[in-house]
Amino acid sequence: MKRIIISLSVVAILLVTTRSCKKGDVVSDFAANGTGTYLTLVSTNNITIDYSNLATTKVSITVKEYGDPLDKIVVYVTKGAVTLDRTKWKKVKEYTYTGETILEVSANEMAAALGIPVTSLEPGASYSLYNQGVTKSGNIHDAANTNSSYQGLSAYNMALTWSAVVVCPFVPTGFAGNFEVLEDGWGDYSAGDVVTVDSAFATYIKMTVYPGPAYGSVNIKQVRVDITPATGKATVTNQIYGDYPPSYIDMRLNTVGANNWVFSCAGTITLRMNHFGVTAAGNQGDYNLRLRKL
Repeated sequence: MKRIIISLSVVAILLVTTRSCKKGDVVSDFAANGTGTYLTLVSTNNITIDYSNLATTKVSITVKEYGDPLDKIVVYVTKGAVTLDRTKWKKVKEYTYTGETILEVSANEMAAALGIPVTSLEPGASYSLYNQGVTKSGNIHDAANTNSSYQGLSAYNMALTWSAVVVCPFVPTGFAGNFEVLEDGWGDYSAGDVVTVDSAFATYIKMTVYPGPAYGSVNIKQVRVDITPATGKATVTNQIYGDYPPSYIDMRLNTVGANNWVFSCAGTITLRMNHFGVTAAGNQGDYNLRLRKL
């Protein structure tokens, strides 16, 4: 539950805490440290690869710099979840920075970077894209050398990584059941834990997730995830899901961003959700939840 519930005084302390770093690291907010840069998200234009139209389908976002002036942006790709190991990144292309800049990657370009035929892009699979900013002074800033504690915070609006998803239609038959936790940024579960999708219908599922067992079973409510059947696009809207001791603050979920999917063809659920303390605490940040059917 990400050390719920963090008071404003603790947040203030965290934001001024320093860390040891190596040469080239971006440390926290550039304004507080006097140097560095990062990319911010202006808009998400499209992050779905249409498997039925691989010849022309593209993904794109629009970004702009925050900090030191950029010379160019280099885009890389890997299959699956984000990795901070640069040796695994495959270069797709680079862009000269021109203010608000559209980063556009076609299915063919992505497949070529990965060294596979475009038809080998897998329906239901996600591909991580990495935006590496190169400043006019030659410094490099990306997800691998930017403090990870800040990358998910809403106030920073960072666009260091993004995802492309190969979409497939949602079929509810047989989808309900036990799911393995692959990632829970909120921190109630560890990888390998099991949660339940209680029911599945043509346009939505219901699942029992939060609070996790370590925090008790008080006031746990099912979360409804609405689904666009043609693509598997998922949405969670104003769902009160339970509360945590000792304060028992009602907590609410909303999906944020564009990387929210329920894929029956792959048996996966990928959600990025904002956790919000309704009766107190307020915005607790945005975190990934990724599940795979057992």
